[in-house]
Amino acid sequence: MGYFSEKTIWITGASSGIGEALAKELSKDGAKLILSARRENELVRVQQACAHPEKVKILPLDLEQHEQADDWVKKAWGLFGGIDGLVNNGGVGQFGDSLETDDHVERKLFEVNYFGNVALTKRLLPKMLEAQKGQIMAISSIAGKFGQAKLAAYSASKGALTLYYESLKEELYHTPVKIQVVSPGFIQTSVTLNSLKPDGSKMNKNSPAQENGMPARVFAKKLKKVMQGSKFHRYIGRKELLAVPIHTVWPSAFYKLIRKN
Repeated sequence: MGYFSEKTIWITGASSGIGEALAKELSKDGAKLILSARRENELVRVQQACAHPEKVKILPLDLEQHEQADDWVKKAWGLFGGIDGLVNNGGVGQFGDSLETDDHVERKLFEVNYFGNVALTKRLLPKMLEAQKGQIMAISSIAGKFGQAKLAAYSASKGALTLYYESLKEELYHTPVKIQVVSPGFIQTSVTLNSLKPDGSKMNKNSPAQENGMPARVFAKKLKKVMQGSKFHRYIGRKELLAVPIHTVWPSAFYKLIRKN
């Protein structure tokens, strides 16, 4: 019996990328899964690709419509009679000059990446506390650790997410519920491809850094290990993770290097 065997894990953003890869990894370990995203047909595809599709339920949702979070949590909790873990992976990217970016685009970034994420956590947490068990993980980004040109709203939303969960972790210190955050570097996903341009339309173009990043299946294996541990925050990526300590210790050199590249 492994760590995830028969545990019920709810994954948002499960229709592709990190969420899909994690679902496949956890299914191999015998976990019961609840997969959520907007595209029901893609969730069905991921369900059928899992090692144990009979242990996988789908719950379509749009994080931007987070006023429905109460209903989502009630439905999710009832699918297997409880939830042991939530992986808040759903999110949206953004790329463009701040002065050109429409207000509604920046608002959408926060509604999905921050408020939608937090709404699920706040509705699910009382049930976990009552059950005296559970873990909640948020997928942030190294982009939330430092500012970058054309990523202002995205970086701000991910930075806010990390600080929220760090605060929540302290509030829950004396409870059995575990709070964690993982900040990925460049992972081979469609996040850049689907990022929003200043007018709200999709980029429809990937970045070389994303294309050459860590494969999502490799990331998922590493993420599983983090979930089994007790550390609050972890970075997962390759050499791009060096940006974090360089920015901390020598920010002027960091930005000189970023501008050059």
